[in-house]
Amino acid sequence: MHPSLEAFALAAGLLALGAALVHRFGFPPLPVYLLTGLVVGERLPVEDLEPLPSLGLLLLLFSVGLEFGPDRLRELSGKALRAGFFDALALPLGFLLGLLAGLDLRGALLLAGVIYISSSAVIVKLIIDLRRAANPESEVVLGVLVLEDLVIALLLALLGGQGPAGFLGGVALALAYFLFARFLGPRLVRFMEGLSDELVLLLGAAFTAGTALLFHAVGASEGVGAFLSGVIAAGLGLRERFEHLFGPVRDLGVALFFLVVGAEALGLLRGLTPWAVGLVLLGLLLKLPLNHLGGARAGLGRKRRLYSALYLVPRGEFNLVLGALALGQGYPLVAQVAVLLVLVSIPLGALLIRYAPEIAQALYPEARPRKRAKRAEGSPVK
Repeated sequence: MHPSLEAFALAAGLLALGAALVHRFGFPPLPVYLLTGLVVGERLPVEDLEPLPSLGLLLLLFSVGLEFGPDRLRELSGKALRAGFFDALALPLGFLLGLLAGLDLRGALLLAGVIYISSSAVIVKLIIDLRRAANPESEVVLGVLVLEDLVIALLLALLGGQGPAGFLGGVALALAYFLFARFLGPRLVRFMEGLSDELVLLLGAAFTAGTALLFHAVGASEGVGAFLSGVIAAGLGLRERFEHLFGPVRDLGVALFFLVVGAEALGLLRGLTPWAVGLVLLGLLLKLPLNHLGGARAGLGRKRRLYSALYLVPRGEFNLVLGALALGQGYPLVAQVAVLLVLVSIPLGALLIRYAPEIAQALYPEARPRKRAKRAEGSPVK
């Protein structure tokens, strides 16, 4: 029996057990995947799980790119743009923190991205699972997430390649892809309409992985390549079909990716410094007032703007991409902050989102007697 099969069976069993434990409480399983990796640590041969974790990350970035079709960008409301402006103030503030921590310009930019970006995967899943998608604050939060992912994709394009040559190569390749989609895309879509789901799944996986490899070959970030693949697919009107086909495969790969990150985090966090812990705490606290103010500028009421600020606490997929990039470029402090921020913010954010109404009720108790008084006025006289 091949060792990879044994490693996969053990990993899948542990992940399923952890997901089952939190499922009944309505929490997302991603924190459990990370914690499982931390508990298992070096006892699990994570290298035998490849390429599934790496493929899961590429498919996750592909799925994020699917949200950037022209229709979704046109749907961005003025409220989301106003809230997104205040949310983006975390970038210069995070950059300043990086300079104060002794990082150079590149390291400070990476740290700014780590502090700024929230997790679309975690937040969207929680909003859907808690049935709050129709709430006014959810529209604002989802718009802010779209803007965040777009900004981080641009940041990855700038910092994720091999210097200016890699950036220019990535830009040239992206333009070639958009020209292909513009002139040959409609014919390709008509051709794919008659194909089976199995063949479309294989073609989509080959397209995503192949684009990531091409971007890597020209010195650009492979994550940006996977993200661009999703943008192209969404622009061609293939979002729904790809979301349906890729969902289960992506979820399996993402679970393994978070498990591997948790297992590898032990070695990274052994040299944890007070600076890293302080930056994580500042990163958690920094965005709360910014997003609260952004919710106010978006026209949300007092409780709803608190909800929007709490919703944007979890960090996730892009933080880990930036952390891995920082580690590879010689910025272990940024990598520590990225990993620790994910480990802390996902379970904390899940709790804050789950109990946001109760938190708001505790902070604004004056709403309770008004509600009772209103009920009393409408009750019949006995």
